[in-house]
Amino acid sequence: MYAWGTDYTSDNVVDIDENELKKIVAGASKLVDGKIVVDQQRVTDLYPTDAMPTPSPEQQMIAALTLEVAQLKAAKSSD
Repeated sequence: MYAWGTDYTSDNVVDIDENELKKIVAGASKLVDGKIVVDQQRVTDLYPTDAMPTPSPEQQMIAALTLEVAQLKAAKSSD
């Protein structure tokens, strides 16, 4: 069992099991009638799906080549 609440000194603290604990989203969960409720709109606002764009294949290749060059330079300088 875990305790969850916004203020651990108040009556707004509840005991929850691990499965319920995993459902909590920081900044978007609240206690309603003794149950944890997640505001999905708030989740979308806090964690937009486009906040971290996926690199293009070309960008991934450049990153891989940059890493390889850095590793080769490090190996060469240690000789």
